[in-house]
Amino acid sequence: MMIIPEIQIQDGKVITRAAIEGDDIVHDISPRQAVQNFVADGAQMLQIVDIDAARSKPANNAELIKELLNEIDIPVQVAGGIRTLAQINDWFEAGAARVVLGTIAITDSPLVVEAASRHPGGIIVHLATRGGYVMIDGWKTQTAFMPKDLVRDLQMTGIAGIVHKGTERLDSGTDEVLALTEQLSHDVSIPVYTSGTVRTLDDIAKQRYLPNINGAIISHALITGEIALKDALQIAAEKETNLEPESITHNVNMGIHHGVRAYLAAYNSSQAARVWNLALRDMITEDNPYMEILIPQHDLEFDLEKLTQRELQACYEDELDKADIVIVILEGVEAEAWTGFECGFARARGKYIYGITSDQAVKGPSQQRF
Repeated sequence: MMIIPEIQIQDGKVITRAAIEGDDIVHDISPRQAVQNFVADGAQMLQIVDIDAARSKPANNAELIKELLNEIDIPVQVAGGIRTLAQINDWFEAGAARVVLGTIAITDSPLVVEAASRHPGGIIVHLATRGGYVMIDGWKTQTAFMPKDLVRDLQMTGIAGIVHKGTERLDSGTDEVLALTEQLSHDVSIPVYTSGTVRTLDDIAKQRYLPNINGAIISHALITGEIALKDALQIAAEKETNLEPESITHNVNMGIHHGVRAYLAAYNSSQAARVWNLALRDMITEDNPYMEILIPQHDLEFDLEKLTQRELQACYEDELDKADIVIVILEGVEAEAWTGFECGFARARGKYIYGITSDQAVKGPSQQRF
């Protein structure tokens, strides 16, 4: 189970909220010192939220957050008021490992698809709920959607994970929120994280046994010192349940002498990448006769007129489950939401992901860009 400390910044200061109806609590610690403390205590990833941007204020904390991104070496996911593709791209250029989308993920699915295609593995969706229904516009507007109505479609956009936060009362019990989080985690194969459900070390001890929850984002309890990050990390590591696996990217090694099943990621939009996939299979199997290579969109016969999107996705998931490794040709991947789904599912299943370039996928005079 992953513990992700969260730092909320408003007017350049660290804030938290103990209750949704209450006032913001401004803390004496600076954002920079909070980041440094979490890194020193062993944080593996941070989440930094620009509260001013989330509340659509003219001034925001973007420059401060960009400075912080340049000062630390661990991955950081950035959240708060990110509503355009230009903003998303800007955060990745600034060094963010992930970008968290809220309202825009519910109201503009095409933007999410494009963002996830351009940044595979980098887009997370923050899903806030109240009374079982999805909330948008800074938790102020209740939609007609329940999480189960959205999560599978969100997964199909190619996002890398979902953060669920219940907003009934931030100072109330968390059992109902956790039950809803676990329920929606069964509906998707990508990582699911809780937010706002940890107030004590006992909460971590309880949540680490939930089989489909990959981690918890913690703000108030860590900032106030009610729990220590080192203690939280220790308890979370006592029994790892469905921890989000590491994605490994490097070249395919030659000379494999035992049975290995590889899955070549699909490319529905890029004809060039599909040609590269065929050439790559020939190259690998020539040197590795024990290796079985599957190109799903080439080898599997689907009746697209009879299959729903979810049924088609399930067919691909079955093949990914059988694979030992997943191979992705990097050129063309930015245009492929489906490939983003494949990579997200593979990561959730603990598969190794190998990224290669097109010049490694073809040989000799046939090597070319399309």
